[in-house]
Amino acid sequence: MNWEAIGAIGEVIGAAAVVITLGYLAVQIRQSNQTNASVIRQSFYDYTTRQMLHGVESTEFNTILARAMMTDDELSLGERAQLLRFFQAVFVGYQGAYFQHRHKALNDDDWKMCRNLLRSFWLLPGKEVARQWEQFKAGGFLDDGFVRECEALKADAEQYLRGLEEKDLAFRE
Repeated sequence: MNWEAIGAIGEVIGAAAVVITLGYLAVQIRQSNQTNASVIRQSFYDYTTRQMLHGVESTEFNTILARAMMTDDELSLGERAQLLRFFQAVFVGYQGAYFQHRHKALNDDDWKMCRNLLRSFWLLPGKEVARQWEQFKAGGFLDDGFVRECEALKADAEQYLRGLEEKDLAFRE
């Protein structure tokens, strides 16, 4: 028996096993990444749904939120404190989505939906919403890139609201 031939065959089999193993690991990593991205997306959807349902479940808070978003009414100190905590949760959650998108864990379509939600609700030009945004932004809690993204969306929010008003679709009393 030729030991060199057996050794060569062993090397070929070993190399093939390495290639097969690497291929298998690549497939597993890809599936794991897809699963993680799906979990991240679903977590964000669940988070957003909880935000929206909070207003539905609490008529009092929904009224405060509507006044903050759609009017220039003055709110009491207690109402402003309640809104501050709520907006902290909102913006920290959206900043999390921003980071997930930046690191490719949240796809472009999902980030577009996040941006639309920010523009359509949380950055509307109501006096109290603007105050909450400025207060939270000044606190240093937010990433500079996320702040720039939100600032650009604020201009879009005003245009979006004007478009709704022109079509008589704006939420007003």
